[in-house]
Amino acid sequence: MELRKLKLDLHVHVFEQFVPGSADAITLRQVEQIVEKVKAQGLDGIAITEHYAIEYGYRMKEMVATHFNNAILIIPGREVETSDEHIIELELPFEGSPMFRFLAHPGYPAKPSDHITGVQGIEIGNANHYWHIDKERVKELAARHNLIMLQNSDAHYLDRIGLNYNEIALETLLQACKRE
Repeated sequence: MELRKLKLDLHVHVFEQFVPGSADAITLRQVEQIVEKVKAQGLDGIAITEHYAIEYGYRMKEMVATHFNNAILIIPGREVETSDEHIIELELPFEGSPMFRFLAHPGYPAKPSDHITGVQGIEIGNANHYWHIDKERVKELAARHNLIMLQNSDAHYLDRIGLNYNEIALETLLQACKRE
């Protein structure tokens, strides 16, 4: 059986445009604008990956389910920064599944190390950090560490959602988590 591929932007920070601060401050109109933009881009869903704050993704997912009949898939996540790298953590929509983690915009803030651990993916495309990414190095690291190569928008504003996206099955992400 062939897995159903979805069009997903897995690195989105839209709430910087709307409501920096509390996830409780998200309005129905803001969620509606996000849903409309995602659909207009022809995407099936997005991952909300605010820096350190997974609550935005949970709140957005709840509001899309309650008020928009799950018109798009929302994957709660967050971006975690260290001095050398930024890691995206996504809560996949499978009961009891581990977090899917990937290295965001390799090359910013530092070049990726040869010793990559604890991630299942790596961005080869990022609409905000395209000049930082050494694509040949990313391909080499992906092959060596069996990482899924991803392309995402890293949108910080509504009009940037979907500039890059992936065509991938959610089960592919889950299977990558289980390889660890």
